[in-house]
Amino acid sequence: MEALEKFGYYLKEFMKGLGTILIYLLISLICSYFFRDYYYHDNRIIASIFQVLVYVIMLIVLGLIYHKRLIDNFRSFKKEYVKIAIRNWIIGLGAMMISNIIISSLAGGIASNEEANRVLLSEYPVSSFISMIFLGPLIEEIVFRASFKKAFPNWYSFAIVTSLLFGFAHISSFLSTNNYWELLYLIPYSALGFFFAKAFFETDNIYTSYFAHMLHNAMCVILLLIIW
Repeated sequence: MEALEKFGYYLKEFMKGLGTILIYLLISLICSYFFRDYYYHDNRIIASIFQVLVYVIMLIVLGLIYHKRLIDNFRSFKKEYVKIAIRNWIIGLGAMMISNIIISSLAGGIASNEEANRVLLSEYPVSSFISMIFLGPLIEEIVFRASFKKAFPNWYSFAIVTSLLFGFAHISSFLSTNNYWELLYLIPYSALGFFFAKAFFETDNIYTSYFAHMLHNAMCVILLLIIW
């Protein structure tokens, strides 16, 4: 009976996580519909404002749902969590880079998500800088990590499942392009997401994985800006 109750509890928490992903997708679709005339407006200032606004709206909605955890985790964040975040990010980065090199040699080119981010950064540098480094990582950590925290009995099942969901979210463009080579990029994105999840589980603090995620995106954005 106890095992059945535990299963029911984990299933309920897992469904809450999937519900959060659904909310995330719905907000994206609704904003895309209502802001479609402004998101890529000829006036780059207007376009940049609305691009950031989408992230702000999403963060407000998710913040209202998870405000207790966000506030508690902010208050309980410790400086040693920074070392945990950096350690897991470095390992995840190494796994991502190795798998990316192998996959790129097989499939050619880069992941569609990476290509799209480069275009956005090139055309809308200010809004992309804010969204990619500060807003996007926190939203994704709430959606793919915090919402599933209670859905698994141990860290590795939590890390595996959430990293796959995280990875799939970054290669979902293959559904519209039918480029199935894109599926291979599930590996590097999931590898990175695995260690973000591990950092979160080790500290039970969303800001640990957020710091790692933010650090990764900041490095990528800065490198791209330097190269261009």
